[in-house]
Amino acid sequence: MILLFFLFSFLISHVYTLHVTHISDCGTARGCWKLPNGCKDASDCQTMMTWKHERRHLIIEIESKLVKPDMWLGIGFSKDGLMGNDTVFECQFPATGSGSVLLSHNTAKRNIVLKTASELLIRDGFTEFNDGKAMCGGEWILDNIHLDDTERKLMHVISSGRYNLFFAYGKMENGEKRMHGMVGKEAPWKSQDQVRFCQRCSSSFANVDSMGTNEFSKQ
Repeated sequence: MILLFFLFSFLISHVYTLHVTHISDCGTARGCWKLPNGCKDASDCQTMMTWKHERRHLIIEIESKLVKPDMWLGIGFSKDGLMGNDTVFECQFPATGSGSVLLSHNTAKRNIVLKTASELLIRDGFTEFNDGKAMCGGEWILDNIHLDDTERKLMHVISSGRYNLFFAYGKMENGEKRMHGMVGKEAPWKSQDQVRFCQRCSSSFANVDSMGTNEFSKQ
């Protein structure tokens, strides 16, 4: 009985450690984007995103104080620094039922969930709330060869090239995402510099700074 108790405690501890952002090794073993600029950790950051390569996978973890139940958040990967024609790693937190970790595509006017890509390329996705923060993430398999032509054309091969990052969030209604705000506190955040996500690139371990929401609204 005692052995079972310790085994159960170990499993709970192990699972929990997978579902938090690890910022102690930012800039060395993983890349990090913390908002707003200058914040240090979960005590003063509104949102934190980290990424780390594991062979052909990119492990992404996100936590945010801005997102509540019946909301969504997304990280957009943009080649040109503009919103539109972007690949998005998104998390949905419906008021009831299970959350979702998905891949989607932004056009200039709308967002399209990539159902096959989400099923084939996202592993161990999780969504949860802990201590007032929305937390989500998963392993993104960086290989699009198994997708059909339609979805493959809508996805960037993010292991190649450089990308500006966007962080956006918004409400959900009846299980459907609503558009994020465009001004003020609800406007998307944009990284100042472009980031690379190739496994052996030192810039994959970057500490990313961002433009403020007021700066973004002037773009």
